[in-house]
Amino acid sequence: MRLPDGATIDYCVLESGGFASVVPLTNDGGVVLVRQWRQPLGRFTLELPSGAVDAGEDPEEAARRELFEETGYRAQGLERLVSVHTSTGRTDEVCHLFRCRALPDEKGPAPEPTEFLRSVVVPLGEALEKVAAGEITDAATVLGISWVAGGCGPRSGGVE
Repeated sequence: MRLPDGATIDYCVLESGGFASVVPLTNDGGVVLVRQWRQPLGRFTLELPSGAVDAGEDPEEAARRELFEETGYRAQGLERLVSVHTSTGRTDEVCHLFRCRALPDEKGPAPEPTEFLRSVVVPLGEALEKVAAGEITDAATVLGISWVAGGCGPRSGGVE
């Protein structure tokens, strides 16, 4: 890579098409999360439904698709919250963060064969406690839960 001063260095950058992550809120004040196996960590994590934005795909459509595939819920009133870079020193990856009202679908989830996951509904306050206790560590999930619980942005709070 060429630096701003003209010097050249070896540098590794992970190129990514980005991903969409959605905070799905239930009518009774819960948030739909996914308990998912994460190979780099060697353990299960608790995360928001998320997945890659395919080439040419709108991030909103990716959020809708991933929510249904991973949880069996459909998105009502999907709203973009923010787009953030996940690790500016190592990747060009962007997380497109949304929230919605989660509506159950009788068809149920349709995860990919390589995904080992199950959905769980957690009261939003309890999810926020898990963030504060370090039990939820996925950055997009921490941001999403904090945002809708009132900690970030001009649109914090529930979905109308």
